[in-house]
Amino acid sequence: MFKSNFYFLLLIPLVLMTTLPGRLTAQSLSSANANFRENTAYPTFPTNDPIYYFCSQQGNETASLTAKSAGSVVTFLWEKYDPVALKFINFSNETAVTSTISRILDGCYRVSYTENGKTIQSRAWVFNSWSAVAANISQSTCSSVSFSSSATGALFQYYDLSSGQAIVLASGYIFRWFAGTQQVASGQNPTLYQPPSKNTVYRVEVTDRAGCMNSAEINYVSPIPVANFSWSTPQKSDPQYVFPQAPADIDFKNLSENSDADKYEWYLFKDKTILEKMGGGTVVIDSFQAVLYDVNPLYTYELSGKYKVKLVAAKTVQSLTCRDTFYLPDLIIVDTSLVKVSPVFTPNGDGVNDKLILKTRSLESLTFTVVNRWGKVVHQFSSNNYIPAESEIAAWDGKVNGKLCTPGVYFYVVDAMGRDGVRRRTKGFVEMIW
Repeated sequence: MFKSNFYFLLLIPLVLMTTLPGRLTAQSLSSANANFRENTAYPTFPTNDPIYYFCSQQGNETASLTAKSAGSVVTFLWEKYDPVALKFINFSNETAVTSTISRILDGCYRVSYTENGKTIQSRAWVFNSWSAVAANISQSTCSSVSFSSSATGALFQYYDLSSGQAIVLASGYIFRWFAGTQQVASGQNPTLYQPPSKNTVYRVEVTDRAGCMNSAEINYVSPIPVANFSWSTPQKSDPQYVFPQAPADIDFKNLSENSDADKYEWYLFKDKTILEKMGGGTVVIDSFQAVLYDVNPLYTYELSGKYKVKLVAAKTVQSLTCRDTFYLPDLIIVDTSLVKVSPVFTPNGDGVNDKLILKTRSLESLTFTVVNRWGKVVHQFSSNNYIPAESEIAAWDGKVNGKLCTPGVYFYVVDAMGRDGVRRRTKGFVEMIW
């Protein structure tokens, strides 16, 4: 009985027009709430039907279909296809101009009604599309992080209305990975190289063939440190000179990111010139002058030279320890030695050029002697561990035993050893005017 009725219905001309979601025309069956539409491809049944997809959650059906007459009040007979019995069975009926069935399960629905002496009939499939997404970090190394993800969801399956053959549509999952709003990868199990040094929340968004999306997040705890530092010196600057003089206190400021405070290693290399001389042979040499482990160390360069510095920063996450190395782009240059004596000074108490001050740079020792025209020593200073702050102490104020000497020309002798290993010996005349 079902088969004869079924083929009889095939002979009835279909006046019904099936439209895209959101548009209803005279005598139509459609859905204003569908998220996507495509058509069946029945293997045997001669007429294909629309398939409407509705983005939803598992167990929460949002599918709906609406049938509309040309304007008359009619009785809508709704039926649902039974793939086991291979026939449509009664679902519901309603007398109205427009009839909507809501929150319906997946399947094929048929609506029939008679208007103006004509029987109108049409069909449509609906699928409630849902997915469950899972994601995790499959591997984290110092150079990459690998993700894995999976998605399960609704079964998109319809049946040939003649033979009952099942046709399964691929879910068509597309995997996209994001950090914030920026897409960083695609694919189900991607690997990111050069991962960030900051802890990051990654999100995988999975879209199915209907464009319905679900997502999952992963908290990435970064083991990647970024080593970086700068340096400065508290030494009073002199506009005539670019580089600090020895001994030079150097404050290292740690600018590293995502590093453990107990895992810093500062490698201070020996003077570049010395290393070049030592490296000329076949003997393996130790190129390090010092290794420091403080977060922000202070180091004193006692000798003139050009020094390279590198910092190794480390970060441990679980059992993985990663390291990063930063080399100072420029050498730390500690100035060479120098001694200069002014040819004139005026100890008249006006606060200008009142003392005979030596201009010194990077000295290790200094002997400074001033004698009058008769060879009598009027001033002498000597230090075997000379430091820049002693320049005022080494200066002569033009007095002997608290009394000003007579104006005139005096003879001086300087004997100094520079912290660059150069001996600075000079002598000359200086005139005292007041």
